[in-house]
Amino acid sequence: MDIQQEVEEVKKELVELIIKHLRENKLPAEKAKKLAGDFLNVLPISDQQDLLAKLKNLGQEYQEVKEVYVNELKKISEEKRNETLSQMRDHIKQGNINRAIEAASVLNKGS
Repeated sequence: MDIQQEVEEVKKELVELIIKHLRENKLPAEKAKKLAGDFLNVLPISDQQDLLAKLKNLGQEYQEVKEVYVNELKKISEEKRNETLSQMRDHIKQGNINRAIEAASVLNKGS
């Protein structure tokens, strides 16, 4: 998924959380407006790392953004894990066990 699609997904997720929290009276309307404005002010997003950094920063003030940040972090971590596992499988199929081990160690260092 390219970064613009990812940003659109994050926008949708954030709007859904804001609406849910407004309905449950967990978020005052004024704070919801401020949150939406603050999120729009961090746009545009250049890449996944930029997205994570901006969500993390906004999450310090807004619980809703913190939830979105955690979900995004999980998604990105899962993508990296799956990519590494695929590389490891390819190396094993080619009989290159040492390269598979190297790929695994890179994944473990990132954890």
